[in-house]
Amino acid sequence: MSDGTVGILNVGAGDTKLTFDKKNPVERDRAARIVTDMLKRGYALLVQVGRKDGEPIYQRAKSFDPKTCEYIVAGGPDELVDIGGEPKAVRKMGRPGTRRIPAEATRAISVGRTAGG
Repeated sequence: MSDGTVGILNVGAGDTKLTFDKKNPVERDRAARIVTDMLKRGYALLVQVGRKDGEPIYQRAKSFDPKTCEYIVAGGPDELVDIGGEPKAVRKMGRPGTRRIPAEATRAISVGRTAGG
């Protein structure tokens, strides 16, 4: 899966891939509508926010801004901060804030709420 994509895992209908390509506004708008609808329906949308020891790190998207095509993720108790190419865990006090991650610059994986085994 390349950057700017959402892989939708579905055992019944097969997997699907959406792309957020600035060069293709029609496909980008379609992907934004689908992602917004999936979050409303309760899909888990995991967004890659960095890498640690060569492995991707994912956080769950709380919402999606279709106008800017950005995922909104909560920064949990150990928020990842990219310092010198490798993310470092930084403990923050109080309520965790949110971050905006551009959809065309990251990978995401989506799983439906009924995708159990």
